[in-house]
Amino acid sequence: MQKYLSLFSITLQEIFTYRLNMLMWRVRQVFVFLIPFFIWKSVLGGGGDIYGYSFAAIMTYLFGTTVLRSLVMGSRTIDLGWMINTGALTVPLMRPINIFSFFFIRDLADKLFNLGFMFLELPLIYFIFHPPVFIQSNPIVLLYAVSSTLFAILIYFYINIIFGSFAFWTRDIWAPRFMLMVVMEFATGAMFPLDMLPVVWQKIMLALPFPYLLYVPLKIYLGTDPLWLNHLLIGLVWVIILWFIATKVWARGISSYESEGR
Repeated sequence: MQKYLSLFSITLQEIFTYRLNMLMWRVRQVFVFLIPFFIWKSVLGGGGDIYGYSFAAIMTYLFGTTVLRSLVMGSRTIDLGWMINTGALTVPLMRPINIFSFFFIRDLADKLFNLGFMFLELPLIYFIFHPPVFIQSNPIVLLYAVSSTLFAILIYFYINIIFGSFAFWTRDIWAPRFMLMVVMEFATGAMFPLDMLPVVWQKIMLALPFPYLLYVPLKIYLGTDPLWLNHLLIGLVWVIILWFIATKVWARGISSYESEGR
């Protein structure tokens, strides 16, 4: 346990080393919230609803995506491709720790860092702009939402392992990583709730793992997902599928890993 705590602490120290980068990242996260906030306020601030969403529901969704982005999509595993290409992966491979555990502990440290700032930033935004937010009080619904969020964390972790492992075979990992970021910005429901799309597109999206990162946990939290149990089980299935793919891709890639000069 001590080695995991040490790794967790070291990762936090690394994050705080580059203070300007840290500050700019937090400023970006605030604008990620404020831009859609003012857009939706201009649309629904005077009352009414759109696609069944009132202004309060949209604000709750917006607050939720902001928190879940930090919790689910805060990750150090995105460095995997760089570590493979530079040979830096050799160092953690030599340590007496499972490599997936190594990256997951680093991810947890990054998530704690993001959440810590989020709990400072969101109350400040709330007291300045006073957006209406729905607070879920049903403990059973909250339990299901937390379970869905845990599945989301694992899904995103294994997706990063798979895409980072491409570096075992190519040095150009930016292109697939960029495409993944573009797809996820839309398919996770980060830009808007996916049930605003036509039904056929909703079905296509829900067949992919991406909606289970943000959209599904938030719909369960709001208590507006009539198929919450199905979606919870599908999220678990995606965790298992992506774990299987990640372990196979990793095993094949690590067998050809070379690190000259390390």
